[in-house]
Amino acid sequence: MRNNIFIALLIVAVIVLSYLLIKSRGSKETGIEPAAKEAVKADVKNIVTKMDREGFEHTVMSDKENVIKSVNQLDTNARNKLDSVNVLLGIKDKQIEHWISYSAKLEGKLLKADRTDTSFRYEDKWADIEYVRGKDTLGSGHFNFKYNADINYAEYWKRSHFLAPKKHYIDFWINDPRATINGVKRIKIEPKEQKFKVESSSIIMYDGRVNIGADVGINIGKVKLGGSYMYNTVTGEWKPYYYTKFKIVEF
Repeated sequence: MRNNIFIALLIVAVIVLSYLLIKSRGSKETGIEPAAKEAVKADVKNIVTKMDREGFEHTVMSDKENVIKSVNQLDTNARNKLDSVNVLLGIKDKQIEHWISYSAKLEGKLLKADRTDTSFRYEDKWADIEYVRGKDTLGSGHFNFKYNADINYAEYWKRSHFLAPKKHYIDFWINDPRATINGVKRIKIEPKEQKFKVESSSIIMYDGRVNIGADVGINIGKVKLGGSYMYNTVTGEWKPYYYTKFKIVEF
């Protein structure tokens, strides 16, 4: 029994050491700075505009737009924008994960004003605009303005059919039919993928008999190597199992 446990642990240790050795050699031979990659602009080009049932204009884009590995991939203009955001928020490059800026235009024409003794006023569900006349003919008067429209942001996914992979989208709209989205700027820093991971768990397996035990696995990208040490509840014997898995499809 002790020999079997020792063998299982030894195999796992050899696999870990081999992976770390290969990784260290690869990083020395192919160490390319992120700055050598293609420069990315903040402006999003692939956006779709549509109207909803209430007449509000939506701007929709794929969540894959302008996703980068490092700020070094940004062009000068995009980098300057991100620097100004960092200063405004009081954070550093490594702290920012996602920034989106939408430019919108609000335009209204022939808005009928109500006249009072001292002012002209227009009011609807979203806006309250008032012009107050000067107290005498020399006074220029002044405007009072209030705007209450909601700014909406949503992230969601869709499938073209039930077996198709999910497609993720970002949607932005203002609940005022006079609002128009002019453009979108976006930068998202993609977190580094953890390609190497060790997992340990308890396991129950049935092969005509109930087996219980422990499992240790190593994930290296799409490949998982592991071993289990199982106790057969019928025969009372302990037995090691070894396996290799390769991820083919993920939903």
